[in-house]
Amino acid sequence: MNKLTTTAIVMAITFLSACGVKTSGVRSLSPDTYTISADDLDEAVAKGTALGLAENHCNEIGKKMLVTQVYKQHRVRYTYDVKFQCLESGDPRLDNPEYETIYRSE
Repeated sequence: MNKLTTTAIVMAITFLSACGVKTSGVRSLSPDTYTISADDLDEAVAKGTALGLAENHCNEIGKKMLVTQVYKQHRVRYTYDVKFQCLESGDPRLDNPEYETIYRSE
């Protein structure tokens, strides 16, 4: 491979990795309350990733996810910050869950 080809490949990989979904990872706010954020150029990917990782976290510790708030922001990329709780499966708060979506316009 010549130097030009190698440079083009490195630039393409850098560009593609910059376009992928980015997450904060799950962070604890209290013993059973957590937050996670995800952003992507595609709104559905950003939201789905944040909710999917939140649900996976609760499943891993043998509990059910209850979303309490969703913050949405759109500049160039869509960002979703999800605040959630991991609750025991019989918890009555899981029966009729409600949450609000807050739109940030920064």
